[in-house]
Amino acid sequence: MHLPSLAIAFLGSCPLWRPALASVSPAAGSWSHALAKRHHRGRHDDCPLVNRGSFIINQCQQYPENADWDEDSCLVYFGSLWNATVAIYDPYIDDFVAILEFPNVTRTGTEHIGGVTWDRFSSLITILVDSAAPWATAGADVSGTNLLLKWDPSTQTTLWTVNLTETTRGAYGGFQDIETDKRGNTYVVGTYPASILRVSANGSDVVPWYGPPQTANTTVPGLGGLVALGPEGNLLLANDAGNGSIYRLDTRAQLAPRTLAQVPIRPDVRYNDTDAIYAPPLYNGTVLLVASHAAGIQVLVSRDGSWSTAEHLGTIPNPLRGTPGAVADATKGSVVTAAVQAGPNAVYIIDDWLADTWVEGEVAGSRTQFPMPDITAQIDALLRLG
Repeated sequence: MHLPSLAIAFLGSCPLWRPALASVSPAAGSWSHALAKRHHRGRHDDCPLVNRGSFIINQCQQYPENADWDEDSCLVYFGSLWNATVAIYDPYIDDFVAILEFPNVTRTGTEHIGGVTWDRFSSLITILVDSAAPWATAGADVSGTNLLLKWDPSTQTTLWTVNLTETTRGAYGGFQDIETDKRGNTYVVGTYPASILRVSANGSDVVPWYGPPQTANTTVPGLGGLVALGPEGNLLLANDAGNGSIYRLDTRAQLAPRTLAQVPIRPDVRYNDTDAIYAPPLYNGTVLLVASHAAGIQVLVSRDGSWSTAEHLGTIPNPLRGTPGAVADATKGSVVTAAVQAGPNAVYIIDDWLADTWVEGEVAGSRTQFPMPDITAQIDALLRLG
């Protein structure tokens, strides 16, 4: 299945657009030129440092659910939940260079975009479109369309699109996170109930790689996030969104085992509201950040990177409201949904708001400020103490 060409919007995708820098108004041509110059510039340390500390992104209706850092173009790709767009952010100019919109998806209210990832093996961007119904009904209704798109940022084209619902036949859903391995396979995690789909490199084959059993209760939350580690992406970590357990899988297996291998956590600290998990490239696969809506970011470490066991070093909360700083005030009412690295040196909390009242006639609230709390120093301190 191929989706019609996506639209790239600039400075006009939102009625309440407020660019962070009024003087920066990139047109499609100038953005294409800038991206072409920066693409394939290198890996990791080739991007300039991001020495901003905590900051606030000023963008109407961004509502970020997840994000990933593109080490080629030195840009952050945000999945903007409610409007179902992908917002491409340049931290060096503090502004968005483009908003990707998708026909029959963006601003429909029936579809979300949360999962978005940069593939370190192919430099492609993978985008997950998921049905809103499972999230609105806590899994009671898993109907709706779920799509996986592979996007080439160097040509700004969609290479292929797969309708995941054709595989699940509407029996399960709640898809929310994605990962890739060196063989080009893409893994899609589902929460209602726990499942993992594996999509081949060209999008032609979708395999129910893990679960769920036919008798599974869709209202019981299962897996919430994915991380692929190692030189080949063979080590796959997943978290249980309902109890905070971490599981270890091998992507070389034809199918995942029915019973997942749990990673022992010492001390055994787990949260019952976990969302995305993330392994910042800064720590070379030895640190796992687990997002808890209420508690913040749990910091786990595997000193040898094998993840046969994990140490719980501590949990970093959102900046407390009332403490000095506009960023702390801006987190009021938010939940922690993920973490993301920006630049070769900085790691941030991603906050989202799940209860904002929608603007009449639209599918998102009127919020314009989205804080990015910098937690790099706290992570480093926990690593030193641990």
